[in-house]
Amino acid sequence: MKNVCRSLAEKLGRNPRRVLVVQKRTRLVRETLRHPCYLENLRNLGREQDGFAIKTRHDVHEANLATILTELRQYFPEVRLVHSVQGSDRSWPDLFVSAGGDGTYLNVASQLDGGQLLVGLNTDPERSTGYLCVRSETQGHNLKHIIGQLAREKCSFINRTRIRVKLTYPCIGQYTEVEIPRFALNDIYLGETSPTRLSYLELQIDKNPPERQKSSGFVVCTGSGSTAWGYHVNQLDPYRTEKLVDVMGEAGLLSRSLTPDDMQLVLRKFNEAYVFGAESPKMKYITREALQNHVFNTTNTQGYSDNITVKSLCWNGKIVMDGVQRKFNFDDGVIANLSTDPGDSICSIRHVD
Repeated sequence: MKNVCRSLAEKLGRNPRRVLVVQKRTRLVRETLRHPCYLENLRNLGREQDGFAIKTRHDVHEANLATILTELRQYFPEVRLVHSVQGSDRSWPDLFVSAGGDGTYLNVASQLDGGQLLVGLNTDPERSTGYLCVRSETQGHNLKHIIGQLAREKCSFINRTRIRVKLTYPCIGQYTEVEIPRFALNDIYLGETSPTRLSYLELQIDKNPPERQKSSGFVVCTGSGSTAWGYHVNQLDPYRTEKLVDVMGEAGLLSRSLTPDDMQLVLRKFNEAYVFGAESPKMKYITREALQNHVFNTTNTQGYSDNITVKSLCWNGKIVMDGVQRKFNFDDGVIANLSTDPGDSICSIRHVD
């Protein structure tokens, strides 16, 4: 259940003073670090419109970042701005703020210990949905209003479950266990590095018997991630909905024809069924495009679990946590155990009044 408090002070048990703002690196910043004359190069290539669009998004981010800093400094005595969380930064702040979108939030969350408070502020809501960022129930992504409410009014707190991964490496006559020091807030991919090569994995869900599968990879997500990759892997689109309804009608399984509004309702209800609570200790697992033939008769391709064990039988396997920022080798014989623990959760704010 979400936890409603009058203020951040009530949640933290003290008046918050120190805020660390972690800002995203915009595409313009990243490209300019590699190519100092990046915008000029685009103009010379006849790509002025692309350069203009990149500069515009950068300017929007910078303007909203300035608003965030100005507003935070009205309420908190010490506010620092950084591009990444360093070792000494983890214990200094009372409150972490990610200034960007969901990607920035995920990057910061991966570097924090369980129980620390992270607030996401969306600096470009026109181009980023920002599922992990704070919204106002009355004023959307209005940053001035959100920060004012954070400092003095009701907040809806939520503890977002994260996934921990323990790797077991086979050695001659023994096994070596290593726990990955970072956690996944959204999702984890296990499988081949190349998207064109089938992933060969042995899966054990909870205490069920192991099953060997060939597929396009294996995805495990939390409730937070069920609105991200875990959602889109399963998403039913209008074309498939229409085809499914046509087949059911031809088979005489429909008592009446469905209107376009009916089809939209079916599509929405189907897709919403895959979204679950961010505080749930369960993990959703999905086998992508499982191979089905006389050799591989895959039976367990989706479901929810408390504990998942995956053995790699891949040529060049990888474990990817929350996108491309964290990759780990997952070669033949390596075993990954995935689980959740309440102590690993990140404390966050879902919305303000």
